[in-house]
Amino acid sequence: MRVQLDRFEDNGMAVLLLYPEGRQSFDVPRELLPENARAGDVFEASFACDREETERMAAENKRLLDELLGREDA
Repeated sequence: MRVQLDRFEDNGMAVLLLYPEGRQSFDVPRELLPENARAGDVFEASFACDREETERMAAENKRLLDELLGREDA
């Protein structure tokens, strides 16, 4: 997926547009981008699922819910 840096906001966020379509935008913290990033720059972006962390969080959420509901196996 490629994104283009549209602008920096005063709240420390960067507005990115899906590239080349530009119809969809989203904000990310400015510190996630390279220090020398400028409006108009195009970046390659990707997401990777961390299955191990996902499963760990699911187990922790279940444990907390069981605890809140007073379930015996908590």
